[in-house]
Amino acid sequence: MNYPFASHFVQAGDLKVHFMKEGRGEPLIVLHGWPQTSYEWHNQIRSLSKHFTVYAPDNRGFGATEKPRVRITRDLLARDVVQFMDAVGLDDAFLAGHDWGGIIAFKVAADFPDRVRRLCLVDTSTTVWPAFAAHAYWANLHPEPFEFLEKYSKEMIEWCMRGTRPDYRDVVAPFAPDPLPGTESGWCDDTALAHYVEAMADPGSHFATVEYYGSALPMHRVKENSSGDIEFEYVGVHGARDIWNHPDGTMNHPDLAQPLCFAPEDWNKRYRKPALFVYTPLLVPDAFDQGAWNADYAFGKDLWQRSIIRPFAKLQTAGVPCGHFIPEEAPETLDSILLDFFS
Repeated sequence: MNYPFASHFVQAGDLKVHFMKEGRGEPLIVLHGWPQTSYEWHNQIRSLSKHFTVYAPDNRGFGATEKPRVRITRDLLARDVVQFMDAVGLDDAFLAGHDWGGIIAFKVAADFPDRVRRLCLVDTSTTVWPAFAAHAYWANLHPEPFEFLEKYSKEMIEWCMRGTRPDYRDVVAPFAPDPLPGTESGWCDDTALAHYVEAMADPGSHFATVEYYGSALPMHRVKENSSGDIEFEYVGVHGARDIWNHPDGTMNHPDLAQPLCFAPEDWNKRYRKPALFVYTPLLVPDAFDQGAWNADYAFGKDLWQRSIIRPFAKLQTAGVPCGHFIPEEAPETLDSILLDFFS
């Protein structure tokens, strides 16, 4: 599997981690999302390595990092990052994460705040799952997710990053065939596409995908009791399957009247250093008007938005009018945002 910069490997606890490292200066760790690898940060590595020492590891189960077949939790993924920092000799670092990398980065900051100098989350979640993202319920089926990934991982990547309409035959697919916003821009070149197709073809990454969206996202209903306090009620695997299989459609299941919480244990945790949330119209459409970001938009209108602002004492926000894959769709914009924040 080809990477745009030199590959390095380090033993981080019981996990052999692949990473790229470039630059000189203060350490900046960037964590990738799904269904990608550390390759997604190639633009930022090239730009930000002029100012920082940039570390871009592949998350457990993806890219060239090991893929042990063990149950995956957010706690495990956060400890992977801390053990990676220990292995490369970092007491602390700036930390950024996109998509699943953001979920992991938040967990690191929440549980190990002394290890994170500043935190940037890019188009991701902290404790509450976006209601529209139904693939988290699909991942609790069995064996349908494995059948889908075994047969159609290539078609899924081409749909996700190129907007190519897939023809998913004889499987239960997690996504509608309509192209994702942003794919029409042509951001994913042939080299990137080949890398992501090869990476997602690995059966170890199929296992990790199901674990990330299944075991690592234990969904809970969020309820307010008679005293005004928040209580959580576990949905469970069978509950997640019921949501997916609702006869009137997944989005019409009563449990999705408001978003579900996947991290009740982190609900009251706080990160008191500076934090930045970068987002697109995919997650916050109301913050954009005719393709332009409204910098005066106030977060907090619903449970998901409140979950973004709740953990942070010093939160900044920035909207980027592109599709979900910001590091590759709007690299210069994100480079500028990150450089300004981490400097």
